[in-house]
Amino acid sequence: MTLTEHIISVIGLHPKGISADEVMACLRKDSVFPDSSYFNILNRLVREDRVIKKDSKLFPSRSFKPTFHINPDAETAKLYTELQQQIPFTELCIWNTIDIMPLMHDIPNFNLTIISVARNAIDSVVDILDNLTDRLVLRDQDKDILSRFAPGRELVIVTPLISQSPTEIIEGITCPTLEKILVDILCNNSLYALTGSEAYAIYANAFDRYAINIKNLLRYAGRRNRKTESETIIKEIQNDFTRKPFP
Repeated sequence: MTLTEHIISVIGLHPKGISADEVMACLRKDSVFPDSSYFNILNRLVREDRVIKKDSKLFPSRSFKPTFHINPDAETAKLYTELQQQIPFTELCIWNTIDIMPLMHDIPNFNLTIISVARNAIDSVVDILDNLTDRLVLRDQDKDILSRFAPGRELVIVTPLISQSPTEIIEGITCPTLEKILVDILCNNSLYALTGSEAYAIYANAFDRYAINIKNLLRYAGRRNRKTESETIIKEIQNDFTRKPFP
């Protein structure tokens, strides 16, 4: 992710506005660029109407939205690398529910690292993960079983990787795009806490803050038999947006 994309992403997470100093404080945690670089980019983004400045606060522009990217933490990256070393010819995809927490309305009392692999490799991957992590490793199975184990815990969930899933490589790690995550919320048993009204909230926040490739989303939704459900949510969100004042 470039510095410009990082700045836009930080501002996009604050629809009620964020000051330039607060943006820089967030960025200093992850980069070592001089302050002049931040200010130069911020000023350019304002001139280009990619960021709106109002009453000393910065707002995400409705006309320009950043692309969402997973930001794998050190533990996720380590788990991915160790797993890839043991099964180098198996395609992997990994992310953590922490990555979409800013999009949630109600935060669940558990944390999931979700690893997707080919269906015929799930058993082998579960066995390997049992030796790689102290966290409980479960298959994406019956949600009643998951609901008993999940509360208050950090779990690793292994799910089947659907062919032609929308993914991208972040720092050498294959991660889902936001389009994949939005569809998986409607499908995966492990994400049961994010369904219903919470799914709508996540979709609405995602569409409000980020650029969404609807064509890719619906194509993947069709492969998971969730196209109609996804289309319904998107239409409801678009209708709500036409009535929403800004900022």
